[in-house]
Amino acid sequence: MPRLRPDAQRWSLRVDPPWSLQAWRDAAREALLRGVAPPQLDWLEGSDTSLLDAPAVQQAPMLADAGAPNVPRDFLELAATCLCHRDPQRLAVLYRLLWRIAHGERSVLGNPADADVLRATALAQAVRRDTHKMKAFVRFREVPGQPDAFIAWFEPQHHIVDRVAPFFARRFTGMRWAILTPSRSVAWDGQALAFGPGARREDAPAEDARESLWQTYYASIFNPARLNTRMMMQEMPAKYWRHLPEAQLLPRLVRDAADRVQEMHDRPAQAPQRRIPPRANAAAPAADASSLDNLRGQAIACRQCPLWEQATQTVFGQGPADARVMVIGEQPGDTEDLRGQPFAGPAGQVLDRALAELGIDRV
Repeated sequence: MPRLRPDAQRWSLRVDPPWSLQAWRDAAREALLRGVAPPQLDWLEGSDTSLLDAPAVQQAPMLADAGAPNVPRDFLELAATCLCHRDPQRLAVLYRLLWRIAHGERSVLGNPADADVLRATALAQAVRRDTHKMKAFVRFREVPGQPDAFIAWFEPQHHIVDRVAPFFARRFTGMRWAILTPSRSVAWDGQALAFGPGARREDAPAEDARESLWQTYYASIFNPARLNTRMMMQEMPAKYWRHLPEAQLLPRLVRDAADRVQEMHDRPAQAPQRRIPPRANAAAPAADASSLDNLRGQAIACRQCPLWEQATQTVFGQGPADARVMVIGEQPGDTEDLRGQPFAGPAGQVLDRALAELGIDRV
């Protein structure tokens, strides 16, 4: 177990990059092996210089019985998250916790009222919130003249690009993309992630043709009856609006919500064209999957769950049985239920426009 050095000299310790768990672990291990207590350390990030001109901790002699301690896995997970925060005190907070764990307080993380634990937990929560916002609000734009190449601009609060990049690599594996931020950038070529320095907003393309299509779809699915402005602002803070094409529509959609709800209320109820009659026998025969026609008949006759009771008819699907691509939607809406056809409502109209622009026949 590391011991405390008898001198009170100050030492400097550098972490580069400052959000890297491995870089912080290597630096903290150097201090522990030399018995340097938390109050003796000046933490430096990247290329920062020491204001007190303290020598590097590597110059301090090793303790005779020095040995790196084993630390709980949950501490490493907490440290990895905290390090992405921009608070310059996070390095010192984590080292204090590490020092205490190495000196007998292995269960310190189990005390939520502890000042260091409380601070580290708050930093980690802020990073997780920022991570969630980046996943939710990054919008890619196509690079002019480069097919299937996309760039997004985002302004995170913390050092989370390295943390979030693998998520986008998994989600958009099949396309080439880059995410630019003021302090860090990352690009995916379809095979590997490449990180680089920050960029400017002008380095990302302006709006592309797809944004008009996306805005049409967003306006079509916007439900004024479910509008909760307070919750919307909580989940989609105004500071992120400049990244979102649909945000341009929000003032108008919010302004007109009350009138649209009243219009929905005043609209006469539309009687269903027909009701699905109940089956005489409750048990449906086993489905024969040898053809779509057989499956369609089984779907019409199915009464195994209550979904049929309020429906007008089944919405089985359309298109050739040997189609190479199949689009699956959510549960049928009002228009689909009345017509018995999939994608017949506002979302279907947007789909038709997209397919027409791509020169693809729907069926």
